[in-house]
Amino acid sequence: MKAFYAVVGVFTNDKIHKGHTAIIKLVTHIIGKTRSLIVLLNIDNFALIIKLIIQIPLKTMQKLKILLFILIPALLLTACSKESEDSILLAAKTKLEEAKKLDTENKPEDAKKAYGEAIELYKKFLKEYPASQKAPEVYSSIAKIYVDNLKDYPNAIKHYEELIQKHPGTKESKYGMFMVAFIYDEMLKDKEKAKANYQKFLDKYPKDEDPNEKMSESARMMLQMLDENRSIEDIIKNTQKDTVKTNTPKEEPKKDDVKKEDVKKDETKKEAPKDNPDSKPTDSDTKK
Repeated sequence: MKAFYAVVGVFTNDKIHKGHTAIIKLVTHIIGKTRSLIVLLNIDNFALIIKLIIQIPLKTMQKLKILLFILIPALLLTACSKESEDSILLAAKTKLEEAKKLDTENKPEDAKKAYGEAIELYKKFLKEYPASQKAPEVYSSIAKIYVDNLKDYPNAIKHYEELIQKHPGTKESKYGMFMVAFIYDEMLKDKEKAKANYQKFLDKYPKDEDPNEKMSESARMMLQMLDENRSIEDIIKNTQKDTVKTNTPKEEPKKDDVKKEDVKKDETKKEAPKDNPDSKPTDSDTKK
């Protein structure tokens, strides 16, 4: 039996879309009892080339022509539908700037909505590119919006903890660990959880490798404050007192006083010694 072979090329970023499998099944069903084969070729520049080779009887070719005219654009559309990393991040950044502008214009409800949309875009990025090198930074961006803009501290902690779990060893993870303790301490006023998380941070990062960070130093000071039931204000006051004591200069004589003393000394030198009436005459005076 004569046969016709149709080859359809599909291009996609990283994997076969679910829609492609459904289309293949549909084509096979329409053709009838024919053979269908999916051949996966090598990945080149993240473009996976899929060739669908279908052995088609000549009698059914006319039906398939119509079907292919419909399906090929759909396949190309789904292949190009996935946004790039940069485009998603740019959209999220733009939405975040819009939210901040609405904040400055005193439109809290609109700003809150825009912040939420920015977060959703960041989450979309994490869903589509979970292994991206930019993922830790995106987690930090989400948590920062929850802390600074929405004041939603439980959600901030949730995303910082996801960051710590999924991307350990990164600088964002270190910052996230510190922030979890700080949020419990300063925002939620849960001193026990704050102490536990500061200690957890110090167990992992006992020293600051970068002297400019000073996160370990800060965590140690905050833990000490909690143990001694002191506030930041108390620490600052005591530090200022110690600094004043150490750096208080000794009083130096005023310039006017120094000048007066010098003048007195000069006058004393210039004055001739006065005769003492009680003094006895010398032998030379007697001879005269």
